[in-house]
Amino acid sequence: MADRTYPARGLHGRVVHSLGIRIVGGMYAVGESLPNEDALGSELGVSRTVVREAIKVLIGKGLVEVRPKVGTRVRARRSWHLLDPDVLRWQFENVAATDDWRELLEVQESISPTAARLAAERHDARELLEIQAALRRLQAALLEPEAFRAASLDFNEAIFAASHNTLLWQVNAVIRLGLESGSSDIRPDEEDEDEAMSPWQDLVESIGRRDGPGSEKAMRNLLTGGNAAR
Repeated sequence: MADRTYPARGLHGRVVHSLGIRIVGGMYAVGESLPNEDALGSELGVSRTVVREAIKVLIGKGLVEVRPKVGTRVRARRSWHLLDPDVLRWQFENVAATDDWRELLEVQESISPTAARLAAERHDARELLEIQAALRRLQAALLEPEAFRAASLDFNEAIFAASHNTLLWQVNAVIRLGLESGSSDIRPDEEDEDEAMSPWQDLVESIGRRDGPGSEKAMRNLLTGGNAAR
C-alpha cells in the first residue's frame, strides 16, 4: 500500500505534499480559495507550471476543485478520498486526539474481529506459521515500545492475510498507514510477560483451533483492552 503514495521527491512531489498537508490540516478551510498560482509559486519557490500540476493531483484526490472566477477551492471533507494513502497520511501528519483518529480506530475495531474469524476458518498451514512467528516477534519486542508497536501491526497484517479477503486486507493496509503516522505507546502495562502476552496468545490459539467465533471474541477483547497497535 505504501507504494501507492505520491512520490515526495522533486519539486512537483514536494509541492503536492506541502499543499496536501495544508489542506487536510485545516490551513485552508473548507470552501476557501487557495492563493493563486503566482502567489503559491512565489511562496514555494516553484513555477506556475509546477503548482498547476500539483493542483491536478489534489483534484484527483478529491481535496480541491477549480471553478471559473473562483479559482481553486477546498472541497467538503465528505468529498475527500479518505482512503487514499496520501490523504490518510496527511490527516495524521501531526496526529492528536482528533475526530480523524477516532474514526480510524472505529474502523479498525469494526473489521478486525471479522478478519480474525475468517482467518480461523480459512487459514492454511503456512499462514498459521506466519501468525505464530509474528506472535514470537511481538513477544521478543515486549520491552521496546516502538518495536512492539511495529510488531503488533505486523501481527495484525498476518491475520488479515490469512482471512483470504482482499478487500479487508487492503482496508487494513490503509489503516496501518494512519496508525504508523501516529505515535503511541501500546506496550502492555502488566509486568509479567506471560500475563502481558495472554490476549495475543489466546487469539492465536483460537485461530489455530479454527474457532471462528472464539477468534472474533479474542480479537475484540484485544482491541477493547487497549493492547492492539493504535
